[in-house]
Amino acid sequence: MRWNAAIFVFFFVCAGLCPAQEPRFALKGDEQPTVGSVLSLASDVDVSEYTFKWIKGDALGAFDEETVLSDASSYTISEADYEHWLRIIVYDNAGEPVFTRDIWISKLPVLYIETEDGNPVATKEYYVTANLRIQGNEEYEQQYLGKTQIKGRGNSSWNTYPQKPYKLKLDKKTTLFGFGKSRHWVLISNFNDKCALRNYVASQLAKELGIIGMEMTWVDVVLNGEAKGCYMLSQQVRVDKNSVDIFDWEEEAESVANSLFATFLEKGVDMGSGDIESLADSMKQNLSWVTEGNVLFDVQLYNLFNYDLKKEYNIRSGYLFEARYEPDAITSFETPKGVKIGVRTPEFIFTNSEMVTYAIEVWLDFEAECCQSPPSKGKDFTQYADMESMIGIWLVNELMGQGDPDNSRFSYIPDDGKLHFGPVWDFDHGSACWTATNDVDRFYTIKNMRPHVYFQYWFPDPILCEMAYDAYWEVARPFIVDYLSSNGEMNGKYAFIKEACETNDILWGTYPSELHPSAEPRTAEEDYAELRTFLNGHLDWLDKQFESVETLIASMNDICPYPYSLTTDTTPRKVVQDNKIYILWEGRKYSLDGKRVW
Repeated sequence: MRWNAAIFVFFFVCAGLCPAQEPRFALKGDEQPTVGSVLSLASDVDVSEYTFKWIKGDALGAFDEETVLSDASSYTISEADYEHWLRIIVYDNAGEPVFTRDIWISKLPVLYIETEDGNPVATKEYYVTANLRIQGNEEYEQQYLGKTQIKGRGNSSWNTYPQKPYKLKLDKKTTLFGFGKSRHWVLISNFNDKCALRNYVASQLAKELGIIGMEMTWVDVVLNGEAKGCYMLSQQVRVDKNSVDIFDWEEEAESVANSLFATFLEKGVDMGSGDIESLADSMKQNLSWVTEGNVLFDVQLYNLFNYDLKKEYNIRSGYLFEARYEPDAITSFETPKGVKIGVRTPEFIFTNSEMVTYAIEVWLDFEAECCQSPPSKGKDFTQYADMESMIGIWLVNELMGQGDPDNSRFSYIPDDGKLHFGPVWDFDHGSACWTATNDVDRFYTIKNMRPHVYFQYWFPDPILCEMAYDAYWEVARPFIVDYLSSNGEMNGKYAFIKEACETNDILWGTYPSELHPSAEPRTAEEDYAELRTFLNGHLDWLDKQFESVETLIASMNDICPYPYSLTTDTTPRKVVQDNKIYILWEGRKYSLDGKRVW
């Protein structure tokens, strides 16, 4: 793949003043090629002296040079060109090719990634430097043109599936597709999700339920001249104003390092060979300065008090966690119930004993109150966790039939010092993506009793069930029903990405895969039908479980480890306190409008 030439400055001036040289060509109109738009050649010579050939290639890069689409110096794109290569070849008078350029035509934006020296992206351990151009489409103009770093990402998707996922780190913070400025973006491969909709639907449902869902859109990827298929370009789950917007300890380390370095320069402090970047990195990797004020750098100890830079920080916030089968974070721990937690941010939290102690104790206290055996009526575990996000994260996972409920599950602690659950992530194992769609009559989030499936410990607490009942009927169910309607968003989204998903079938094949060798082969079109069948069927079954709060509790009692008895205090009764009327039920207090009073 040849990069598009820069704009020709002084082409025609130089043509008359400079010695004769090889003609230069560039393709115009490739920043946003859409149906009806024209691709044409720009050159510093008279193009009428040359002949042209426009030919089409398939997704695997095979071109039919005998079938010429056009022999003009320009070409008008048609719908038949979608998900194909288009090649322009320019020939001189002797019939020798002097310019060739390939472009991928798609409804979707296209990411052209070219690594330096064509180096492969073969590992998750380190970045490879690359050039990136994001070609626009009917909705978006060209989004980016510049340097990036790229490496592998993911777990089973990286190690097992042929279509690999990637992590991008742009050279500068950039707003892509209106999602907010960031350097950090991910390319989610869709091999396990043939119709490429599961992550998107889950993220949209999460937002409806008031929890964080990543912004994402579909793109085609061309890496080192090879079409890699349809991907989901997404924000990365990270502490960031446009992702998980909580206090950022690493950003604070950079800010304090900037101030400290400026003070050193002002006061003539000898920093040896140190620079501001290495000082900031040192402070990120040793957080003792947060509580003690000491900065250890280049074997010298500096105290922030001496430079009027010591602050009183709230160490009860700014933590991002990930529950996983096997946490790969630098700091990780396991709760008494077997929930395995990695601290994603701050990465080096273990260097500050007060911070790491608080982060772990929040989880332990929450588990002690919420996950007792049996649950204790009247215990106020809301002092440790945000209940709305608990319900929201559970409903998203349940409605989407999450087949992997205990892996890549995120939570965080904002300024209130409580656990909040989200953002939602990694749903390509959900909604019967490779299992029979008639298997809908069960709670997917509590289908197995592996110790680290924390949902099983939350229920059947009646207050959680009552909240889940309200959220199901008022928010979650209406959203899915509307999404699945004949004129709903799901049909529109799949119509938009259909050709790209079918191209994925060509590039990467269908099931079975190494991870799911017994799965039935399924094309993108078949998978879309199966996804709709599953969501409708599972919704019908959930309607029966959510017929009332009592039926939900009874259903949960059948499968959760710690059944809850409603034999006492089952009749709501009114009480008067502080000249206000409340309702007492199951040891909890409610206002007359049904809202809980904690």
